[in-house]
Amino acid sequence: MQHNNTKATAAQINNLIAIAQAAPSEYAHDKAIYALWDIFGDYFMALVAKNSFLISSDFSLNGCSPKERKANLAGDAYMVFCKAVQDFDPTLKVPFEAFFAQKISWHMADEKRKNTKCDKQEKAESRLKKNDDEADSIIDNGDMNPFTGERNVLESDYEQCEIIDIIRLRLANSPKMLKAFDTMYEVSRNCDKYTDVEVAQALHCTRANTGKIKKNICKFLIDCGLEDECRLLMAA
Repeated sequence: MQHNNTKATAAQINNLIAIAQAAPSEYAHDKAIYALWDIFGDYFMALVAKNSFLISSDFSLNGCSPKERKANLAGDAYMVFCKAVQDFDPTLKVPFEAFFAQKISWHMADEKRKNTKCDKQEKAESRLKKNDDEADSIIDNGDMNPFTGERNVLESDYEQCEIIDIIRLRLANSPKMLKAFDTMYEVSRNCDKYTDVEVAQALHCTRANTGKIKKNICKFLIDCGLEDECRLLMAA
C-alpha cells in the first residue's frame, strides 16, 4: 500500500508498529514512528481535516480552506496517530488505517462535544448575568449518579443529557451493557434511596455482580475514548 510516497506491505507496517510498541530505546521508537508517519502522514492529515469539516468539530475553523484546516489540525492528527500506534493490535485483523480512522472519528466527536460545551457555557454565563433566578434553575441538577448513588456535580441538566446520549451511543455496540446502564440510570432517577441493593434487584443479580457490571461498563467506555465521561459519572 502507498499513502504518501513510501510503499509498504501490511507485514512491513505491522512490523514497524511492533517495533514502536516494544522499542528498546527512544531512538528505535522514534525511528519506527517516523517511518510509519512517512507512509501514512499525508493520508491521515487529509482524513482528520475531512472528519473535522464534516462534523464541524472546531467552530473556529469554519471558513478555513482545506489546506488551512489541515495545518491547524496537524498536532491533533499526530497525537492521535501516535496513540493509535501504541493501541493497535494486529491480531484483530483490522488494517491500521481503518483502526486510525475509528480513533480519529471518536477524537473529532469528543472535540466537537467539548467545543459545543464551551459554547453552551458562554451562553449560560450570559444568562447568569441577566437573571440569577433563571441561572439557578439551569445549574441545579437533582439527578443521582447511576454509578455512585450520589447527587451529580455536572454543570447543568443539558450537559448531563448530552453525556448520557454519548455513552448510550457507544454502548449500543454491546446491548447487554446498554441494558444494564439504562436500568441503573432508571433506578437512579426513580428511587428515593439509590444503593447497590436497589440496583441488584433491578438487574436481577447479586450486589457483588452489580459492582462488576459497573466496572465493566467503565472499562468499556474508557477503551472507547470516553474517559472524561466516566470521570464525570464517577464524581459525587
